[in-house]
Amino acid sequence: MKQTDIKEKVIEDIFTTNTGILANIISRNSNELSLVSRQKILGNRRILDMLYLYKNELLLIELKVVSFYNDIIDQVNDYYFELLELQSQSKLINTKINKIILVTDANNENKLLCKENDIELIKYDLNVVLSSYYNDFKELSTFFNITPQARGVSSLKLLKQQMIKVSQNYDFSKERVHTSKDKLSVANMLGLVDVKKIGNRNFFSLTRLGKNLLSLGDNIDDNSFNLAQYDLISEFIKENPFFSHITFSIMSVVDTIFLLSKADYPVKYDTFQDFFVRSLGKDFTWQTNQAKKLGTQHFLSYATELGFTQKIGNLLYLTPIGINALLTFQLNRSIKLINARK
Repeated sequence: MKQTDIKEKVIEDIFTTNTGILANIISRNSNELSLVSRQKILGNRRILDMLYLYKNELLLIELKVVSFYNDIIDQVNDYYFELLELQSQSKLINTKINKIILVTDANNENKLLCKENDIELIKYDLNVVLSSYYNDFKELSTFFNITPQARGVSSLKLLKQQMIKVSQNYDFSKERVHTSKDKLSVANMLGLVDVKKIGNRNFFSLTRLGKNLLSLGDNIDDNSFNLAQYDLISEFIKENPFFSHITFSIMSVVDTIFLLSKADYPVKYDTFQDFFVRSLGKDFTWQTNQAKKLGTQHFLSYATELGFTQKIGNLLYLTPIGINALLTFQLNRSIKLINARK
């Protein structure tokens, strides 16, 4: 009997919270699989792992996180007769009971022995179960799928003149260079500009946030945002960290500095860049050092402009605004994670 450090409860938790994974292992349709009881106490204080209803039949499932051993057969048969007794007392739905044993390893001789006892013996892979649960959870968690791009703008202040052009119904089709499109794309991902595609052309308009932002400006010719305008963008990002890959990446800058600060503070930039790229899952996508450097610089620059972080030489610091935003980010992320499990 091969031993493992995995507790049965961990795998049982996965099977009972994600029916699809269990259904795949036992070759049943998950839509017709319903949990009747878990850890059901039977006679002699023995505990049945899982009892499911599948179509019009009951599935008695005994879970093991070890290789098959003969004593499991007696254990399952005892459970089976206990359930028959409950059926005779009208304490359990009166329908056919199928016996299933789940183990991490078994041979043909084991399967034949189980078949002689009318038991379905199924071998499963612990690694597959654990990975499947994480991957399903990952798919449900929106921010796991946010994919930052290395391209952007060197400074958020460059968005201002483009936004002014949008407010003046400027025809951007005249501009062929990608830099203008990059600026408008960043403005869109910060919730400042809406983009509508008609035919082969993109038409831009200011969002309510974008209009409010420009209304805070004192001088239309000023090439930079003022403090009130930066504060407005910062507040939007703090309240909407998952709005786009840019808002998420800006908050990830703050989160990364905080995590690294537990080991050393202030945080060294070189240490930050490596950890930041890995935390965004871009270690293999941003393959060149230039891409990693450019992507990191863009998002750190945005976070610094917005007052979340401060860079002095090669050292990175969190500001009071950044720490406040970090707490909100962690709360929003926790809510996202909890909702993903519902």
